[in-house]
Order: sequence, then C-alpha cells, then structure tokens
Amino acid sequence: MTAGRAGIAAALACLLAAGCAKSVFPPGGPIDKEGPRVLATTPADSSVSVPVNAGVEILFSEPMDHASVRDAIKVFPPPPHPALDWSGRRLRLTWGEPLAENATYQVLVSGRARDSHGVPMSGAVAIRFSTGDSLARGRISGVIRAKTLRRHGARMLLFPASYGTRPDTTEFQALYEAEADTAGAYEFSALGLETEYRIFAFFDRTANGTYEEDQDVLAGWPTPIRLTPERAVADSINIVAVDPRAPAVLSGNVFAADSTARYAVEARAETDSSNVRRVQREGPGPFTLRVPAGRYLLRAVRQPGIGGVPPRAEVRRPEAIDVKAEEELGGFLFEFAPSGQRSPAPPDSVRSPGSKE
Repeated sequence: MTAGRAGIAAALACLLAAGCAKSVFPPGGPIDKEGPRVLATTPADSSVSVPVNAGVEILFSEPMDHASVRDAIKVFPPPPHPALDWSGRRLRLTWGEPLAENATYQVLVSGRARDSHGVPMSGAVAIRFSTGDSLARGRISGVIRAKTLRRHGARMLLFPASYGTRPDTTEFQALYEAEADTAGAYEFSALGLETEYRIFAFFDRTANGTYEEDQDVLAGWPTPIRLTPERAVADSINIVAVDPRAPAVLSGNVFAADSTARYAVEARAETDSSNVRRVQREGPGPFTLRVPAGRYLLRAVRQPGIGGVPPRAEVRRPEAIDVKAEEELGGFLFEFAPSGQRSPAPPDSVRSPGSKE
C-alpha cells in the first residue's frame, strides 16, 4: 500500500472511531439562544411634534414570530383601529383615524415577544412620543420585592384610582403598562398629571392576560398616587409581592443526649389532623419544615430503638402557632432528657432575625 493510500485509510478509520467524533451543529446552523432586540424605531423614543397621521415603525434584529409580537404590543392610550403590517424584520403600526393633538402616546413591546425560533426578548421596550411640543412629565418608579415569585417580566399595571383597590382586569383596561427587569425594577414615564393612579404588580401565571384569583397574584401599592405639576415624580414605590400558595419555613433544633436515636419533628394543622408536615433525622440537631399557611401544633418525637432502648419520648410545644405564606419562623427548641428521665417542656419559640411580621 502506498503512503497516500495508507493515509486515506487511516483518516477513514479515525472518522469511524468514536474517539475521533466531532460535535457539529444540526442542519440549519447553530441553535438560536440569543433573544431578539429592537434595533430602531420611527419615531424614536421621546420624540415630540410627531404628526397625528404618522404610524410607528419597529425594526427587529431578526425575523420574528408575528403572532407573539401581535400579542406583545400595546399602545397607550389605545388609538382607533390599530393595524400591523410586516415587511421582513420591520413592523409598521398604523391607525384608522388620526391621533389626538398635543397628546403623549406610549408603545410597549413586551419581553414576551419571540423570534421565529421561539426565543423571547430579554426585556420590554417602551417608545414614548408626543403629537405636541413636549412629553407628559409624570413618572412613577420602584422595585418589586418578592421571595418566591419571579420578578423579571412581571407586568406592572397602572389604573385610575377610581377603579378601586382591586380592579377587575376582565372589565377594565390599564391606563399604562410596564414590565419589571431582572432586578425587579420598573418605571412608568411620560404620564399625565393631575391624575390619581393605583399601581399593581401582576404575576400572570395562566398567561391569559386576566387576573384569576385562584392562580395569579396581584400585589398593589396601598394608597393612590397623585401626580401634579408640583410633584410630577413618585419614586421608591416599592411593592411587596407575596405568593399566598408558597410555603412558610419553620426551623429549630432538637437537643438530646441520645446521639444515635432517631427523631421526628412534625407540624400538624390545628383544625385538620390529616394535614401534617414531618421531617426525620438521625440524632439531635437542626431541622427545617415547610408548611402551607395556617395554624399548627408542633411536636418532636424520639423513636424507640431496638429492644425499646432508648424508649419513645415526645416533647410538644404547648401553644399553636399562626403561619403566613413565605414567613420564616425560627428558634423552635425541643429538648429531650436522658433515657429514663422526663423531658422538660421546650422553651417558647422565637422569630429568626430574618423573619417578617
């Protein structure tokens, strides 16, 4: 065999061997993981003196899923008879009638808009413009504070205060919308003045656009926010959002001389004995229980060993405790006396430094 043929044979053998295999992209190129972006808009954000018969053009960085973009775009205040027209990566919004004169408008492109591969945008984009010579000056900003709810992309809704403390999202449309970023920060700008607003963080788990009490979470600022020419900015409007279905955390310690015994700590609902949360451990030491919101009785049990040594023993906390969703309660102590002695009652529980009332 010639040297050339030998080299070809060796190359073929290497390609057939697992050790020479190379990872290659699937047909069509590498997998798209980068979210699309808005490259340019006409008019640009914060433009003034925009003609009342002008539309809005949005240029995306890549081809988009048209249905998701349609659902992701909202205009405030809503213009009459809006229409969408695509030309490649460029989207044009037009209206059936001229816009109002000397008015500020906002176009929100939600971060839920996806490209043609199904990858969503990294965040929302807002385009504000005025048909007059200036934008409205009102601004509201703050941060969502949440333990278990996902803050990024949470919808922020602004309603007239006259709609009440819990507006019906199936009946009323928000005056303005925004979305929280990865840090939970949000901002409404170019808002009208001499208006009282109520603001809400809306966690739309069903993704149907309407609040469903048994599944979604709607957390609001407790009082109306009034913007005036003298006070056009309201910042630090920080909203605390709690998931009522999230568990609470109970923690503490088991103290005992029987270091090899098995222990169980349980929380039993005061009104439903079948609702029990239990954790077991080998030997004494710290424990953590996660329980739904409710009222619970706590106890720790030392399991009997082989031949009944050590014997079974139980320590109860004499009073029930009220537990709220996402609450963290600590300092529950259960002390077992050595075998043959009666266990003392545990000390009263104390709240951990990080817990909230």
